[in-house]
Amino acid sequence: MKKFTKKLVSASVLLSCSFLANTAQAQSSVWQVSNGNDSLFIGGTVHILPKAEMPLPAEFNHAYEQADTIILEAPLPDPANTNAQMQMLGALSYKNNETLSQKLEPQIKASLENKLSEFGANLAKLDGYRPAMVSIVLMSMELQKQNIMGEGVDAYFTKKATEDNKTKNYLETMEFQLELFKTMGQGNENDFIKRNLAELHNYSDMFKGLLAAWRKGDTDTLNKVALEDMQKNDPNSYKQLITDRNNDWLPKVEAMFNNDKNEFVLVGVAHLAGQDSLLTLLENKGYKVSLVDIDSTADITVRGAE
Repeated sequence: MKKFTKKLVSASVLLSCSFLANTAQAQSSVWQVSNGNDSLFIGGTVHILPKAEMPLPAEFNHAYEQADTIILEAPLPDPANTNAQMQMLGALSYKNNETLSQKLEPQIKASLENKLSEFGANLAKLDGYRPAMVSIVLMSMELQKQNIMGEGVDAYFTKKATEDNKTKNYLETMEFQLELFKTMGQGNENDFIKRNLAELHNYSDMFKGLLAAWRKGDTDTLNKVALEDMQKNDPNSYKQLITDRNNDWLPKVEAMFNNDKNEFVLVGVAHLAGQDSLLTLLENKGYKVSLVDIDSTADITVRGAE
């Protein structure tokens, strides 16, 4: 049980930060946002990045080298920190002898048990965890099965900034994110688990498509791959994970202008695609949003330009 719990912690650390314009000619998912002569960089991250995707596109290091402050979604808990592990597992666990099985219809429960058995796991060890945690574990197991697990972009830059003594700031607290995941699927456990099980059938292809679009900065494809289905079939999760957080981040990003710092903001790439994206919100406020392309003759390629 102790070994299984450690695997749960590793999966949640890797995946809890994420649940996910015409830029076909883009080089990568890094943008420069300008307000007059003042600007900052915003990069879209993938929270799980296979080793084969390293090194990162040059645009990321270009933005990082110019920044003295790195802004991340939230602090990443150290897997070696037992207190942080227990806090995370506690937040995503039921209390008072509640179980996920109690909330699932027999058919959905059987489907979940069958899928877990394919991974050599069983519901008994997960029954005390909330739907979001079960979803995280399912995704982790599928990625491990496909051999496409790896350290995320966020973790990479967290370590790099620490080594380089660059300032790290955050848009959210870990407590906020845990509370967010705690409420996901609450009250609609059957639909939530059913959708997650359905997504696993083509999760590998979806994930590879997301990686390809991320590398090109193709926000149209990112929107189709990462957001359209959630927006249509799970609008509550879309609002919780994407819309509400983007709107909450907007004034925090705006406050980074007109100071003596150079910021590189790193958020899940799904937050930078679609009609509700953080980039669109900034454009609507009058900021100039340009796609970074350090390989072109012009250092900056304007997003959407031919």
